[in-house]
Amino acid sequence: MKKLFVAIAFLFAASSAAFSQVVVDGVNINNLEEVSMIRMIAQERFLSNTVTIFIDYGQSIQGGNRNRMEVVNPRTDQRMRFNSVMHGVNFLIANGWKYVEAMVLPSEGNASTTGGSTQYLFVREGR
Repeated sequence: MKKLFVAIAFLFAASSAAFSQVVVDGVNINNLEEVSMIRMIAQERFLSNTVTIFIDYGQSIQGGNRNRMEVVNPRTDQRMRFNSVMHGVNFLIANGWKYVEAMVLPSEGNASTTGGSTQYLFVREGR
């Protein structure tokens, strides 16, 4: 019976540790003490029903490569696919981030064009 209890406790600890992970370019940003605010950018995929979520936590982006901003599944090291923007928002909230506000920004280069992006600000819960 004692072994069963230890096994269950281990599984619970492992699952809760995996739950609180937001991995961006191989870094679990939940473990970074210096990061207290992040920016989430949602981009709808062309000819797809999924959304790609980009996270800016202040990391260096070499050559403007957005791939270094994508959320990665820590189990598979593959880019996470989100069903919608709200799926991405709920993912961050479930992982300890608190929604602050959203901003609609025009597309780059021309403030009068449509097709800009919506960006969401989050702060670490409990700070």
